[in-house]
Amino acid sequence: MVRSTASPLGVLSLSFALTLVPCPAGAQSASDSATAESLFNEALALLESKKPAEACPKLEASQRLDPGVGTLLYLADCYQQLGRTASAWATFREAAYLARDRKDERESVAVESADALEAQLSYLTLDVTPPPGVTLEIQRDGKVIPEAVWNTAIPVDPGVHTVQVSAPGKQPWSTSITIAPGPRQERVVIPALEDAPLPPPVPLSAPPAEQRPEPSWSTQKTAGWVLLGAGSAGLITAGVLALLARGDDSDADRECRPDRPGLCNPAGVKLAQSARTKATWAGIGAGIGAAALGAGVTLLLTAPSASESSGSLALGARLLGDGAELSLQRRF
Repeated sequence: MVRSTASPLGVLSLSFALTLVPCPAGAQSASDSATAESLFNEALALLESKKPAEACPKLEASQRLDPGVGTLLYLADCYQQLGRTASAWATFREAAYLARDRKDERESVAVESADALEAQLSYLTLDVTPPPGVTLEIQRDGKVIPEAVWNTAIPVDPGVHTVQVSAPGKQPWSTSITIAPGPRQERVVIPALEDAPLPPPVPLSAPPAEQRPEPSWSTQKTAGWVLLGAGSAGLITAGVLALLARGDDSDADRECRPDRPGLCNPAGVKLAQSARTKATWAGIGAGIGAAALGAGVTLLLTAPSASESSGSLALGARLLGDGAELSLQRRF
């Protein structure tokens, strides 16, 4: 199960250690312990079926739920089968530390396995010269690399790795590098970042010109046109009444004695009264119509602009003995 350059004694020791059931210790709860045990058993079955790519994630989850020396040893061996030598080496070392803390007899197995892998590691150095006054952030495969690790050879798994560099006010930079199986030493030189282009200046706009309201149809204009219409209707009505009164007067004359016009029969008297009434209303209508017509023309000619067309108009009329009076008042 383990592929390394360890001595036959080391391989036998690791094989023996992996046959031991990991001892749960410090589990968060009984449920976590049961879940971890189930994941661990599934991972063992996958390893026996030569499926390390599926087994490693289950061992990782089992370790998170219930850390154990045995789980770490199996996980390190799983990484080694996938060719992830740096991950396997780091996991063997972690298992050694945990075994030492728990006084577990498998400490020596973990140490020997880590030592056997160390000669096969590939290293990557990030060659960085931080410019003064610039705060760099460097990531490898999406994880931030602390500044303390810059310019230091660190073990990495073989494969493609992406290095990304960014800084405030600078254009980001990135590159990809393929790390071959070790032993190997690779280096990525981080260049000086170029300044980011300045944003375009915001154009200065002149203050908006004073917006004057467009002339609108004022109340006074409306009243003017209404009065024109009413005056015209009044004059037409007065003219019709005048014609009817003249006709009644003419008919009344035929019903009266020619030598004595004031002496009429009942029909003549009635016609004479009708003529007088119609004449009276014709005069009133003519007066009101003329006044309304004149007022309408005046309103239209004196209508203010839209900025001045505030307030309201009050229109009044009253009958007089000999005609009518029309009044117009504007309120502000």
